[in-house]
Amino acid sequence: MIKNLGSAEQIRNEILRRLQENADLGDTCRDCDIPLPQRVDATANGGCNWTIDAFPAVPPACLATVKAVTTEMMREYDLR
Repeated sequence: MIKNLGSAEQIRNEILRRLQENADLGDTCRDCDIPLPQRVDATANGGCNWTIDAFPAVPPACLATVKAVTTEMMREYDLR
């Protein structure tokens, strides 16, 4: 699968866009903030060259959804 390339800011903005457009989420989850992705070795990270290790500003009730969207993005995007 060919992945899209994006800067750390572009990847974060796309994750936030997907969260904001998710009709199943409440306002608290739609308005959460996430950190920028950090570059990692793709071979040690399941083929993705970036990760977000922690989500300190995400409310606990939203964490599973934010992680799921991030995992989806990791399959689709590589960090430029």
